[in-house]
Amino acid sequence: MLKLPLVSFIITSYNYEKFITKTLESIINQTYENIELIIVDDCSQDNSVETIEHFINCNQDKRITLITHNSNKGQLASMITGLKAANGTFVCFIDSDDIILPDYTKAHLKVHMVTSVAFTSSIIAEIDENDEIHTIHSPACPQKTELQELKNLDELFKFDTEHPDFKIIKAPFGGWFWSPNSSAMFRKASIELLIKYKNTVKWKVCPDKFLFNFAHLIGGSAFIFEPLTAHRRHKENAGNASYICGNKKYNNDIVTRLNLINNFNIRPEMLSFIISNKKDFDKIYGKKNTAKFILTVLSSYIYLIKQFISFGTS
Repeated sequence: MLKLPLVSFIITSYNYEKFITKTLESIINQTYENIELIIVDDCSQDNSVETIEHFINCNQDKRITLITHNSNKGQLASMITGLKAANGTFVCFIDSDDIILPDYTKAHLKVHMVTSVAFTSSIIAEIDENDEIHTIHSPACPQKTELQELKNLDELFKFDTEHPDFKIIKAPFGGWFWSPNSSAMFRKASIELLIKYKNTVKWKVCPDKFLFNFAHLIGGSAFIFEPLTAHRRHKENAGNASYICGNKKYNNDIVTRLNLINNFNIRPEMLSFIISNKKDFDKIYGKKNTAKFILTVLSSYIYLIKQFISFGTS
């Protein structure tokens, strides 16, 4: 009998007590059951830990593990804590205010089974604090008309994701071609070297910029044309949406500048990470591939220059 791969879900928790129960429910209610759930609380100042412990006690689900930080270390550090504890062949990092659809795991695995990519990402529905859908986010594929008609989570959960369409992403290093953090499933073997990354303070927020580009550099990526995640936008998260939070200038100016800064930071950070751990990279990926990774990052500065020119003339 074919053994189904274990999928590790890692929730990075910080001060989202009012949202995290729905996040937890969406994971343990997956139609694919061979999962483990690791929750890493990053020293929350609200009642997040108590809310999580209550959920664990009520459900008595042995698949759930809670890890707490004694000090606030940031989201990438929390991801790495979870990665160290993960036993799965595949890993998903879920924000503690997001919700995933029941067939999320099955849909991602179906694509992984027919490709060799390091990770998959998918369309997301952007929701507000009341679970109302404001837009469907689809950076790497054509918009589906039927998706634009979805209004709330109840309608989204009825959407058919049984046979996901997808495409392989062919894109340069250091940009953004995917949906946010909770949309993705990674092959653990592709990102395991991240446990050696030390400069996590640079990615206390929005760590998916570093994580996704690292995985894409190592093994490529694919984008699924189905909505598998409800990504919550509100005033307390890092990338709030203008039409939800009512601040169009913040969204257009500050977020765009932040993205450009992150696009710049990722290159020297990635070069430093690879070079300082070159022996490990050579051992796992081979010397030729390690040299290719370094060359790819160096050549991507041309792409970055074009981005800055485009921003400066817009």
